[in-house]
Amino acid sequence: MPLFACLALSLLPPVGGSLPVSPAITTEPPAPQAAPAPPRIAVVNTQAFGELINEYRQQVVTLQTEFRPTLDAIQRLGAEIQAEEDALQRLADQLAPDVRLKRIDDLERKKKDFKRRQEDLNEAVEKRAAILLNPVREKISKALEAYAKERGIHILLDVVTAAEAGGLVYLAPGMDITEDFAARYNQNNPVTKPAASR
Repeated sequence: MPLFACLALSLLPPVGGSLPVSPAITTEPPAPQAAPAPPRIAVVNTQAFGELINEYRQQVVTLQTEFRPTLDAIQRLGAEIQAEEDALQRLADQLAPDVRLKRIDDLERKKKDFKRRQEDLNEAVEKRAAILLNPVREKISKALEAYAKERGIHILLDVVTAAEAGGLVYLAPGMDITEDFAARYNQNNPVTKPAASR
């Protein structure tokens, strides 16, 4: 007996029996699933926070105020150096060699002092900025993340970083959330004494 016939006979009910009843199987095509929505992308200009976010601006003004006297002194020294360089050029032929050498030595000392003061100032500003600004930056970062989640934003790009990397070619209107975020942040984080904009 061919194999096909054997299989067919094995499916038949025993003699005198009835065919087994199987539940009705209906096969409906699965409902078409909607394609997942594309990720929502927005951009923010973090560089603008220094002007738009009151709490951040207040700390920047505090930093500037603390270091203004030192910065002014360095700028005065820089102006003295420039004036001395100009004078040495103008009077090069009129000065005695020993006077000229002494003035050049004094100028070199001033330049070294200027450079050292600049480096010291930069280091001090960097340390103080970390103390004043890092807590605010962390607070802004958390608020930015919460803001994005509330609005269903999946990808948030810093427009400054993207532009510097050459990765920003086009920005559609409405994608920049900077001003809206800053307004919301200022509303939720009022400062006790608003800093004046410079």
